[in-house]
Amino acid sequence: MFKKQFQRSLLLFALALPAQASVVISLNTDTPQIQVGDNVSFAVNISRLDAAVALSSYDLSVNFDPALLQFDHAIFGDSILGDQLDIAQSGLNFPSVLAGDGLVSLIEFSLDDSSVLLSQQANDFTLARLFFTAISTGISPLNLTIISLADHDAKPLIADSNNSSVSIAAVPIPPAIWTFISPLALFMRKRGKLQD
Repeated sequence: MFKKQFQRSLLLFALALPAQASVVISLNTDTPQIQVGDNVSFAVNISRLDAAVALSSYDLSVNFDPALLQFDHAIFGDSILGDQLDIAQSGLNFPSVLAGDGLVSLIEFSLDDSSVLLSQQANDFTLARLFFTAISTGISPLNLTIISLADHDAKPLIADSNNSSVSIAAVPIPPAIWTFISPLALFMRKRGKLQD
């Protein structure tokens, strides 16, 4: 009897807990394969927010291989929706990027009212876009770490994260160069025989 009551109590407790959105923060690129010297960008996206959950702040870090990639700069906000942590466009949220050897940190806080965030913030949007230059060949993983996230009430927000990578190849020799190299090699060979 006690066992059944205990199981029923656990079930009721589990049903009474507020369901939190399965929020995801991910790194995405349109160009997963590039060449040395090329530029590549990665969007830091958040998805699966809903009418009951909005984002008010984040502190994220992205690790990359500094022997393969050089960090150039970051742009905050969504290219279509604007900065979803500054919906009122007050310009007082001061997003910041800190870059070190193989590490980029992104921090942003919203000063918008929680009711504004809940009613006007999109469910899926881009937090920032990171820009890199490829400096050597290889595959660089980009690992996203969530330091902290806060919801519209400044309470901790739980989220999953998805990583990314980029493959960097050497710049190929253009086929047209062989039309110049072959005769040049032949000329050098004949010149060497004439000097003997």
